Amino acid sequence: MTRHTPVDREETFGILVVCTGNIARSPMAQRLLEHRLAGVPWLMVTSAGTWGHEGSPMERPAAAALAEVGIDEGGFRARDLATDMVRDAALVLTATRDHRAAVLRHDPSALRRTFTLRELGRLAAAPGTQAGMPPGSARARLVVATAAAARGSVRVPAHEDDVADPFGAPLTVYRTCRDQISAAVDQICAAMLGRHDG
Repeated sequence: MTRHTPVDREETFGILVVCTGNIARSPMAQRLLEHRLAGVPWLMVTSAGTWGHEGSPMERPAAAALAEVGIDEGGFRARDLATDMVRDAALVLTATRDHRAAVLRHDPSALRRTFTLRELGRLAAAPGTQAGMPPGSARARLVVATAAAARGSVRVPAHEDDVADPFGAPLTVYRTCRDQISAAVDQICAAMLGRHDG
């Protein structure tokens, strides 16, 4: 359930976050994005998983890691990734490169709007990528287009773009996961909203 109501269907910018089970990484990212984007009516955030946990709650350590930074898991329930979710999203953010590949198997045409969280965070934070951008959803779409054009200009090891799966690990690992996601979310939101208007 999203926490943002679109003002106008044409202006809505939908973000879909994807991981494996939709019970740890992608729901943490969804809630962190929703928290950071609270009050931005043209942005909607949802999430899904590539593998079979439809209806499951968020993992307890993931919810606990969010609670430590003042964010409620809010009765989250997992969803299985479907092709229409990918097609309807203006931006798809994934936990890893493998998840990005899984998204593109659903819809190969989504390549230029599908990134790992950390990849888009890195690209969106690059110097000069925000100069002269318009406000609102047009800005968000331009951030995605600019990042897509810049992708591949700098090669980084896979582990620098991926958020590792914390499943079965101690709470400290979930905290690290949360912090990696949060850093990327901050970079992405700063670029989409502007440094001073979010």
